[in-house]
Amino acid sequence: MQTQRHAAAPLIEPPAAPAAGECRRLRIVARIESPDLWDSTAARLLECARRRWQGRPDIADHPALRRWSQIQDSQQRPEQPCLRTLFAAFASGSLVGGDPCADLVAAVMLLSSCPAEAVQQPDPLGDQHTVRFSVYAYREDDLPLAEDMIITAVKTCGTLLAHRCTIMRPPARSTAPLVDHPTPDRLVLGNLGSTAAR
Repeated sequence: MQTQRHAAAPLIEPPAAPAAGECRRLRIVARIESPDLWDSTAARLLECARRRWQGRPDIADHPALRRWSQIQDSQQRPEQPCLRTLFAAFASGSLVGGDPCADLVAAVMLLSSCPAEAVQQPDPLGDQHTVRFSVYAYREDDLPLAEDMIITAVKTCGTLLAHRCTIMRPPARSTAPLVDHPTPDRLVLGNLGSTAAR
C-alpha cells in the first residue's frame, strides 16, 4: 500500500506580483571604488544602447515610449525621469556621453525602456563616491534587464550597498503624484540607515 506524501510548504513565500496599475520602483545604492573602470563600463553600455537604436526610423512608435509618454502626460507632477526626452535626444543626435552616471542611466533607459535616474554623492575623503539609482517599471517593462545592467556594472568597479524594490500605488485621484509603499520583495543589503530607502 502506497501513501501519498504532501509537499512541505515553502518557508518563505514569494512576494505577490504587482497589480497591472502599480508602478515598481527599484532603488540601488552603490559605492564606486574604481572610477576609471566605472567610466569605461558606463561608456561601453551606452555604446551598446546606441547600436540598438542606430538608424531605426520607428523610434517614435516604440510601445514602451508611447505608454510612458501617456502615463507622464496624465500626471500633474511626473515623478519619474522622462523616457521621451531621452529618446528625443538620441533621435536628434544630441545625446552626448562623458558622465558615467548619465551614460549608465541612458543605457538602461534605451535598452530596458524603463525610466531611470542616478544621483551621485562624492566622498570628500577620496576618489570613491556613492551612487543612488532609481528605476521605474510597470508590469510590461523589462525591470529585470535594468536591474541586471546596473548590478553588473556596479560589481565590476565597486560594491553594492543596498538593493530594494517598492510598489508605487496611484492614490484615488489620478492627478496626484504616486505614493511609495515598501514591499518585502527585496532586502536592503547594507547598513546605510535612512539613505538606503530614499
